[in-house]
Amino acid sequence: MERVELHFHLLPGVDDGPADLPAALELAREAVADGTRLVTCTPHVRCVDVSEIPERVRELSSALKRARVGLEIRDGAELAWDDVDRLDGASLDGLAHGPAGRRWLLLEAPLPGAGELEDFEASARELRDRGFGLLIGHPERSPAVTRAPGAVERLLAAGDRLQLNGSSLTGSHGAGPRTAGLELARAGHITIIASDAHRPTVRGPVLGQAVSVLRQNGIDADAAHRLTAANPRALLERGLAPARRMAA
Repeated sequence: MERVELHFHLLPGVDDGPADLPAALELAREAVADGTRLVTCTPHVRCVDVSEIPERVRELSSALKRARVGLEIRDGAELAWDDVDRLDGASLDGLAHGPAGRRWLLLEAPLPGAGELEDFEASARELRDRGFGLLIGHPERSPAVTRAPGAVERLLAAGDRLQLNGSSLTGSHGAGPRTAGLELARAGHITIIASDAHRPTVRGPVLGQAVSVLRQNGIDADAAHRLTAANPRALLERGLAPARRMAA
């Protein structure tokens, strides 16, 4: 199955991803070697003028073709909770995926020191109220989410989907995120695995390694592969049902 990455920092010179075009091309080659054929470019919204993302993606796509790197790329972005208030509906829709009526956004769970659970949940509610489904990025790296009783269950009850970092499963972020990620996967709470790649070699694509870790920890092989291929492609093509609005 051809893999699909829905959380991947590939645009050069934008955020903490590849510093320049040669690094972006090398990161793309690593993705292809990992079995990936489609990547959504997800720069941090706080680091880029969102109106420039489509043109930056077009420029990188042209560079990939010139370099004969067989990777399709699409627009996207990674929202933090404190990005939401400053973006209007048109800007958000330009960052979203899926068909009309089933549009969704990638909202990262807050990392330590990057916001409280209340702030994050309020931003998630606002996005749902604006009509978007949510893919929650790397909840396993967020103690605010994983350690708060009922937080994961509230996200799932609202119709959100959870995206696990493959780099968490490989241990790149330490024992805590790895353990939390495996627990979420075993519980069937994860819909997508993504590399959340940033730099070639140092923090590159790891979907193949992540599938191996899941299989070593009792996850059925077909189920593990779906998290990196069929499920992400279905989200892009079919989107998410309109999110359920939860009480504050």
